[in-house]
Amino acid sequence: MPIKQEITQNLTGHWSVGLFEAPCQAPHIFLYGCCCTCCAVYQQREELLTLTGEPYICCAGLFPCGPLGEPQDKTCLFAEVCCCTGLALGANRFMVQTRFDKENTACDDCILWTTCLFSCAVDIAQCFMDVPREIELLSDCANMTVNGCMHTQQHIEIQEIKKNGYQGPPAHVMGVLPPKQLEMIQQAHPGQYGGPAPQMMGGPPQQNMYGGQQPQGIQVRCGGCSNIFGSPQSGVTVACPHCGTHNQVPFQ
Repeated sequence: MPIKQEITQNLTGHWSVGLFEAPCQAPHIFLYGCCCTCCAVYQQREELLTLTGEPYICCAGLFPCGPLGEPQDKTCLFAEVCCCTGLALGANRFMVQTRFDKENTACDDCILWTTCLFSCAVDIAQCFMDVPREIELLSDCANMTVNGCMHTQQHIEIQEIKKNGYQGPPAHVMGVLPPKQLEMIQQAHPGQYGGPAPQMMGGPPQQNMYGGQQPQGIQVRCGGCSNIFGSPQSGVTVACPHCGTHNQVPFQ
């Protein structure tokens, strides 16, 4: 699933293992992702939600329309992975990339785009002609293989984060995330593998509902709704979590 250009430009971290090398590093995880994609995607989302402490929102909040943009019971994840398996897997990848700051390599993008375009070409051709069964099977095999590669690469990265601890998305990534994504991050509670939940609220350190202190930030008054919120740093453009208006934070 393509990520908006303004977000990809701010992703600077590297994957522990490339998409092409992932199956060799964890072949059993690769086979799991290939042959039982629904179960693999479900289990991985559960891991991500536990790790980040964020509430469950359908497709990781990529389609914030009506109830799809609101926290739901986790049992809805069953419907997501069964009915929209590709979107669910892509949502897992979006979470890994934006929460842990992971940038696709040129090879990763080439593999993902080639598979996507090949599958679309086969589907379009079926509208005008009889596509040989062998071509259809080749497209299905390519999709299953890439699904397994994506799942494995993301699995390895999650295990690394569990070892090193999760401290929330970096400030330069949070500054370009859509308002709904910021809201999801703000609703997070401390996870099992990390420190305090990431906060965008500024002001002096104070006790939060989970204990400990909130990190100090820069207070900003929104030019659209006049609500006060926090920016993790100066000299960036941040979206107001209340109304979505983009505000320029001056250098201090």
